[in-house]
Amino acid sequence: MASEAFTPARIEIDERGVPHSPDYGDVYYSADGGLAETDYVFLQGNGLPGRWMGRERFVIGETGFGTGQNVLAAARLFLDTAPAAATLHVVSVEKHPIPKADLARLYPADHPLADLAGDLVANYPDLIPGAHRLELAGGRIVLTLLFGDALEILPRARARVDAWFLDGFAPAKNPQMWQPPLFEAMARLSAPGATFATFTCARMVRDGLAAAGFAFEKRAGFGRKREMLVGHLERAVPAANEPPWYPRGEASRIREAVVIGAGIAGALVARRLAERGWSVRVLERHALPAQEASGNHAGILLPVLSAEWNNLSRIASLGLGYARRMLGRLAATHPEIDWQPTGVLRLARNERHAAQQLKIAARLDLPPDFARWVEPEEGSRLIGARVEQPGWWFAGGGWVNPPNAVRALLDHPRIELRTGVAVTRLEREGESWRVLDASGACVAESGTVILANACALNDLLHGALPLAPVRGQISLSPAVDGRELHAVACREGYVIPVREGLHCFGASFAHGVHDPAPRLEDHAGNIERLESILPDWSGLEPAGLAGRVSHRCATPDRLPVAGPLHDTEAFRQDFEGVHLGWPARRFQPARLHPGLWVTTGHGARGLVWTALLGELIASELNGDPLPVTEELLHAVHPARFDYRQMRLAPEHRKPWVVDTGDE
Repeated sequence: MASEAFTPARIEIDERGVPHSPDYGDVYYSADGGLAETDYVFLQGNGLPGRWMGRERFVIGETGFGTGQNVLAAARLFLDTAPAAATLHVVSVEKHPIPKADLARLYPADHPLADLAGDLVANYPDLIPGAHRLELAGGRIVLTLLFGDALEILPRARARVDAWFLDGFAPAKNPQMWQPPLFEAMARLSAPGATFATFTCARMVRDGLAAAGFAFEKRAGFGRKREMLVGHLERAVPAANEPPWYPRGEASRIREAVVIGAGIAGALVARRLAERGWSVRVLERHALPAQEASGNHAGILLPVLSAEWNNLSRIASLGLGYARRMLGRLAATHPEIDWQPTGVLRLARNERHAAQQLKIAARLDLPPDFARWVEPEEGSRLIGARVEQPGWWFAGGGWVNPPNAVRALLDHPRIELRTGVAVTRLEREGESWRVLDASGACVAESGTVILANACALNDLLHGALPLAPVRGQISLSPAVDGRELHAVACREGYVIPVREGLHCFGASFAHGVHDPAPRLEDHAGNIERLESILPDWSGLEPAGLAGRVSHRCATPDRLPVAGPLHDTEAFRQDFEGVHLGWPARRFQPARLHPGLWVTTGHGARGLVWTALLGELIASELNGDPLPVTEELLHAVHPARFDYRQMRLAPEHRKPWVVDTGDE
């Protein structure tokens, strides 16, 4: 992507069957035997498999994903030798990822790693920058692919690496990568006792490793290479520093949690914890789960694009990929969730908007299988109905039935769902939180509590977060004249082809309105939105429509909130000097409410990022590598609003205003 110096790889395969890069003039692996080289240099060089025996989690870091051969070979060895309950995490960087079709060509059916390679190809992400979390081999192999320049993206990763595969094109071919910031980032991300292995003995590599705190020794190289390096982190290096106003939550030693709220956000974080072996109790005030905004008949998954590829674009686009993979796995065991990856057509609102979007298309140079600009004729063919505007076609988007998805997510032996429990107060007692109902009775107790109850969590937190409910009404109707759509279409509203000729369309946005019953004026507004998308679908009458009302939970910056909850009163005292320009080193990390976490503020696009945020919280609590890089970790942090206020002089601090728009 042009905005982040990101370009997919060009790959050629020579007469020996060895892939190489014409841009760097180097091979991806040795002509003397790629798998043998991986085993000798990276696996044996790091003392594997011995070093992961008896461990529940082992983390590998890699500086050049390339063809994925090193990762797949390590995964094969791990599956063959590690304890059955253990998990292998791999965090791998790639500036020029190989396109999916080329990757598949490298692993034919007779390849020794064909089974794992097929799993990788099936889960391979869109070629867009950022962190992509993949789960392979039934979740025993967790791969975090960092697409971007290693010198830029690796320092923004969050992990504790046990073994490094220091790989990439040779220093003579790609000296830009083998620079001091790379080795410094490796040191900061290393766990105690971390090792490394690399095929090269170049002087710049030895000097860079030594300066970063690594001790090394030379060994005989593989094949025609005379020497290679192995070593370990000799000098302890502090982990990557978080700004004091964005404190990290601590991993929990006790694997049990209480989740308050059984909507899509609560169900997803509960599921991700349960799949890590946690015992999770989910408390829901209604008689059934998914009764609030997660109760709509259908919800859309589509990204948001911006010319500067801002944090909203990043989290929505990366979240789409993660949600799509998660829903695919869930649908394999629970087909009733009704996950339909139909694609989504997002139409331009007017000529000016179309011109802006064309500039975005030129600037970002997006891969066409992720997003491409289409004219009205093609858009009409894609969705099966006439449209009059050009727009973006997101082939990987689609729709899902949220209530079915919630029920499927909660269907896990380690999840206990308790309905009809209205939580009114939290009390900290010793190392635990006591969860109380309206009568004052303790309905649950745990060291870890995750609030996933939308705006209602502010009743428990005394208004700690700037959240606002935004009323939305959807409309339901059979297709006009029996016509059916093939895919989701959006403009200033949306229309979803739910099933059996029924269509869901809308939706209204009303701030400060709490009427729970559908209103005719909102149906009329939804009809106008529908006709602006599909001009031939006219003639519907508001009185003939069914509908549903729910309240989205919105934030001032349209980004969700996920992470550990800070003590707001202490925060405002501790960071009073921020507006005076005092540097971060003058402050201690913000004080947290220990064991208290939130996932909320998901707005109109919750389905596209709640899965990724559930994985983020579960990863932090479990002590795993994080599925997002630093900028997104901070962008969704609960303390960001208080920090922004504290940067202003006291006379300029004003109450937050929540925008009701969907873009």
